Amino acid sequence: MVELAELKITCWSKDYPGDRPPRFLRAFLLFFLLGEESHGYDLIERLKQIGVKYENYEVGYIYKTLRNMEDEGLLKSRWNIKEKGAARRIYTITEEGKKNLEKWTEMFSNLRKSIDAFLNSYKEYKSKE
Repeated sequence: MVELAELKITCWSKDYPGDRPPRFLRAFLLFFLLGEESHGYDLIERLKQIGVKYENYEVGYIYKTLRNMEDEGLLKSRWNIKEKGAARRIYTITEEGKKNLEKWTEMFSNLRKSIDAFLNSYKEYKSKE
């Protein structure tokens, strides 16, 4: 299981200045499935643990994303009917999913460099005002 104690997401903005904030749901889902299979409800709970909140009406978006990722070969799933209660779809990351997660980490690294450059330039500008 991926340890979540160090992984916390900070709210980007209560008044986002653009059309909509970026969403990195796919990256988080792939990350959570590294080394451990899981079902949708558990993945949603893990998103909540790190600070990503979805309203009840948005939960379907997460399941739709999981299905799309499966269609793309990033995940595979099976039904777990061994446990008591309703059957649950259990998701596992594939090798293709691991490669996709590697692309996400590269993109995040590049994004961080770009954001750092922007913030440093802005700080320099503000210090000259």
